[in-house]
Amino acid sequence: MSSSEITIEDAPRRTLSSELAEVVDSLNGQDITLGELVDRIGDRGFGLLFLILALPAALPLPAPGYATPFGLLMMGLSVQLMRGRHTPWFPERARGRAISHKLLAFSVRNGGLPLRVVEFLVRPRWSGLARNKVFLAAVAVIIFLMALSMSLPIPLTNTAPSFVIFVLAAGILEEDGLLLAAGLLLAPVAASISIAALYIAITVGPEAVNETVKPAIKGLLGL
Repeated sequence: MSSSEITIEDAPRRTLSSELAEVVDSLNGQDITLGELVDRIGDRGFGLLFLILALPAALPLPAPGYATPFGLLMMGLSVQLMRGRHTPWFPERARGRAISHKLLAFSVRNGGLPLRVVEFLVRPRWSGLARNKVFLAAVAVIIFLMALSMSLPIPLTNTAPSFVIFVLAAGILEEDGLLLAAGLLLAPVAASISIAALYIAITVGPEAVNETVKPAIKGLLGL
């Protein structure tokens, strides 16, 4: 087969990291508004936007100050996904909110671990499930709950839920029903961490989360 006969299906699949890097590189060092970002994403829609908004807080060393506003934005997006919208919509006030180029570049540059994990797993599978409206509505409910946890200004309520959203976003983006199902199974683990952190923060104080829950999790992970 000549090079001119190679079909689109034969072309190498673009990785998530290359897509994110392309978005960042296209900014030429300039900040971007949420509305401009949505317009640039175009038909990649909910999946890529969830991916971009979840990544900063999903990092092992998250960028501070963005979990709450980005969590609130994703709660709004998840409601739209529940209602069956195909493209994201934001009111003009939200569209005018600036997103720092520095934050996006930091996230893509330091997103090696979550990106490698998800890129290794994601591929188009069970696409019928990934396009099923009822199943996507269930995914949207989980994203809403994870984004709600992510919005809480309490240690350990951000990173795990953000990673779940990141996994689900990749599944939406690549129409990978199997990865979406795996993301749903990860959600209770993230929820358990968040609930434990919230309980300790309410009963003992937010500083106790860093002193008790974090060491326990590191011990379980062997860190």
